[in-house]
Amino acid sequence: MLLTRFDTLRLRAVQPAGNSPRSCPRTEALMAVCLQGAGPADRPWWRPWARPRIEQPFALLRVHDVAAAHRACLWLDGSWQLQEAGSAAARLGLRLRTKWADAVWWRPLRNGGPWDAGVSDQPARLAGFRPRRATLIVIEKPLDETGRMALLQMEARAGSASHAVRVVLVSAAH
Repeated sequence: MLLTRFDTLRLRAVQPAGNSPRSCPRTEALMAVCLQGAGPADRPWWRPWARPRIEQPFALLRVHDVAAAHRACLWLDGSWQLQEAGSAAARLGLRLRTKWADAVWWRPLRNGGPWDAGVSDQPARLAGFRPRRATLIVIEKPLDETGRMALLQMEARAGSASHAVRVVLVSAAH
């Protein structure tokens, strides 16, 4: 777990540039829904192999505002925290705390804890996806049949997953 990396084959990280304002009611509401039921994601310290307790392992959400979805990614994955950290030492400290949070399986997931978050440009590639930590996936294009099947597969496996997954489908407002 400590050596696993962000899955760049399936997800594209959202870049902080051009994503502001950082806080708005739509972003805050989306983040609240993402965090709801994502935990506690803890296990007994003496049983690191045990499945973590996750109240809602998988959720499919629909929004009309792609910018709010991108801002939620940047909040949850800590991109803005890294950007505001200032010095290289402060950024390294944030990264080390993130790795530490991954290693201490017995502690509950905290709000502000590390998530992976990104955009799936090809949802069909989500088949077989295994999250390394709680994950937010944003899908900006309409789903085709293989994309729908990949999401159904993710939902079917969610009960045995070690981390919560939130999938946000962005659809144009009518």
